[in-house]
Amino acid sequence: MSSSRHRVPLEAGLPIATISGEQRLVFASASDFDHAWDVGIFYLRIPENLDLDDARQFGRELISLDSAYRQIVQYGKLEGFIALENNQQTKLALRRERWDQHYPADVAAFGRQLDTIGIAIIREVFNQSGIPETLWDRASGGYTSGGGDAFLNFVHYDTRNPDWGLRPHTDYGFITILDASAPGLQIEIDGQFQAVPILPDHLIINFGEALHFITAHSDRPVGAVVHRVLSQQSTDPIRHGIVYFANPDLDGILWQFDVRGEIKGSSSVEDLFALLEKNLIQNRK
Repeated sequence: MSSSRHRVPLEAGLPIATISGEQRLVFASASDFDHAWDVGIFYLRIPENLDLDDARQFGRELISLDSAYRQIVQYGKLEGFIALENNQQTKLALRRERWDQHYPADVAAFGRQLDTIGIAIIREVFNQSGIPETLWDRASGGYTSGGGDAFLNFVHYDTRNPDWGLRPHTDYGFITILDASAPGLQIEIDGQFQAVPILPDHLIINFGEALHFITAHSDRPVGAVVHRVLSQQSTDPIRHGIVYFANPDLDGILWQFDVRGEIKGSSSVEDLFALLEKNLIQNRK
């Protein structure tokens, strides 16, 4: 499902964007914008009003085996305190509807700040795609107006597991916002994986499969970037991070529109994600 348009090497670094006072995604130049769309990933300067310190501290405290938050029950396969199979990633993952129930108030408020960033980014994607603005809410399952779904995850890597840090994959949703604390993230460009350096005072943003699906028939489709995290060693500093996923409603429908607003296709989110999971499993064999 993902795009193969990734032609720009990383020697010059990833492009850098900011969120303007008008909540617009802004790049320094048109070439930086094109670069971001080509590779499907870019840096975002941390907005001044985003308080990362408390959120980072909360994430670091989860590494302690006696943290009460490690006892949060799982809600299905996606939420709760989870140790992934065949990966080193261990995480506390919760959907927006459970933030106030389980996260401290300042962490839940932090998640809603990331909602605002995610909305600004996806609205700029739709703006550039040429899809009529009156259809953005429907196309995104309500995410552009504060609905849809979102996950706020606090992640660390268990080096007692010698497997991958995180196996190669694309994200299934719209946009991923990542606050990474250490090297290890790599993206695939023309069949080769290249390291994404940590840039202080910046988040890492990448596009996912649902956004690729929605924009496929637009003027500027986006691709979902293939990425992985290298196996972390016990001699490395503990790698922890914050990951926010902007997702469609998991029980909803995704619609594909062209620039004239005509419907070109649709899929239930459940069916699309099931297909992506099937392809991911087949590609691992």
